Amino acid sequence: MAQQIFGRSIDYSRVKVHKQEYLPFGVQDDETAMTPNGEMYFNPTSFKEDYSLGNDDYKQWFMHEMVHVWQHQLGYPVTFKGLLLTIGGGYNRDNQRATYDYDAVKDAGKTLSDFNMEQQGKLIADYFATTALQHSYHEGDLAFLRQVLADFLRNPKNAALLPK
Repeated sequence: MAQQIFGRSIDYSRVKVHKQEYLPFGVQDDETAMTPNGEMYFNPTSFKEDYSLGNDDYKQWFMHEMVHVWQHQLGYPVTFKGLLLTIGGGYNRDNQRATYDYDAVKDAGKTLSDFNMEQQGKLIADYFATTALQHSYHEGDLAFLRQVLADFLRNPKNAALLPK
C-alpha cells in the first residue's frame, strides 16, 4: 500500500508498527498515533496487524503516519519538530486544524516543502485517499494536490521536499 505513494524512498525493513502508545502513563490520546522515530505507535484499540486490510479511514491514517516515517528516513527531525508543534499548542484540540489543514485556494503556488510536517502528512494521505481509494471528498482539491505533490510524485527520495 505504501509503495504506491513512496516507491523506493523508504526502507520498509526498518518500519515498525507498535501496538502501544509512545508516550507513557496514558498521556497519548487514544485516537492519536505517533511516529517520532521512524516507527509507528498506535493505541492498542487502534492497532491493526495489517492496515491494508482495514477500512479506508485506517488506510488513510496509516499513510499519514508513513509520511512521518518518510520524513524521518530522509533526515527530518520529526521528534524535535513534533515537540515544537506541541509547545506551540499545535496539537491542542483548539489549534489542531491550523496544524494539519491546508487551503487549496490560499495555498495555491506553494510547494510541498512550504508545509509543516503534519500538513505534509495530510496532503499525501488525502492524495492517497483520492487516487488510490477513490474517495470523492477531496476530488475538488485533486488539481491542487497534484500541483503541490508534483516533485514528490516524480522523486520521493528528494530530501529538499521536507518541511523548511
